[in-house]
Amino acid sequence: MRRPARGFVTPLTVIAIGVVLLLALAGLQTSGSIFGQGILSAFTPLVGIMVLASAGQALVIGTGGIDLSVPSAITVVGIIMLKFPDGQDSMLAQAIIVSLVAVILMGLTNGILVEIFGLNSLVVTLAVGMLAIGFARLYRGQILNVSSVPPLLVDFSGNNIAGISFILIASLVLAGLATFVTWMTVSGRRLVASSASVAAGTLVGLKARFYRILAYVLAAVLYGVGGILLSGLLRTPDLTIGAPYLLAPIVAVVLGGAVLTGGRVSFVATVCGALFVSLLTLNLQVAGLTGGAPDLVQGLVLALGLTMVFLLRDKKVLRSLRSRRNVGGNEALLQGSVH
Repeated sequence: MRRPARGFVTPLTVIAIGVVLLLALAGLQTSGSIFGQGILSAFTPLVGIMVLASAGQALVIGTGGIDLSVPSAITVVGIIMLKFPDGQDSMLAQAIIVSLVAVILMGLTNGILVEIFGLNSLVVTLAVGMLAIGFARLYRGQILNVSSVPPLLVDFSGNNIAGISFILIASLVLAGLATFVTWMTVSGRRLVASSASVAAGTLVGLKARFYRILAYVLAAVLYGVGGILLSGLLRTPDLTIGAPYLLAPIVAVVLGGAVLTGGRVSFVATVCGALFVSLLTLNLQVAGLTGGAPDLVQGLVLALGLTMVFLLRDKKVLRSLRSRRNVGGNEALLQGSVH
């Protein structure tokens, strides 16, 4: 028996078309200069950071949670990368290890409180993020304006190939690796199955709670890698470097077809969502819209994205709407013929 062909209109195809349209709009607004090496070398690193933050958020949303500690994790890593190595390349490896340990502790705390104690993910991740920022501020203390992260990190973060940043290339490699692991390995499929449903995972003999906590930890590692690379890009990261990554990664994941109640997520679609959000921000900046305008637009896009995902995933709703419209039209015709 042949399986019915999947429709062309899916969240992935819709977001891919949206990316193409935004790319064309950006080309028109910049008279094509967006495709030049100058703008690409400045734009693609930020896309790479957004991909990493969105991929981490996708892991958490796959469990039915939402992680609001993303900005805090990135900021904490920025503080460590600036303070710990004191600008010395010889201390870069140790600083990276300390940064990753810090975010792993954040992710582990989030996962345990949400999955073991059953607390709300929004409240937990927000509280853990605030605590982490508080400790990081105390650790940071007074830093001279001339302070900088190690030059080796700056060089890597600033390098590019024909305008395509090393950061974007690295983030795409990690996203591809995550896709391979979740689809092609036993551990990855167990992670997906446990994320979709605790009860179902437990019934088939999986350590569902363990894998769901692991999702928070892996997400935190991705935030940490993003924070390390962003620190190198900015050279002197401040206490606000994580601010743009509160709502935007959630929007990117939702536009990629994920539902906030949990289930399988597509890292390919999430990458497209991250590119869409980055291009949207770029277009708003080119149009001169700053301040609260990007946040307002992102909120609207999130609402529209949730609606789109709901309609595309639940085809019964669309069919019922069409049937009601047809029934209404037929009734109108019958009433007209009677009169």
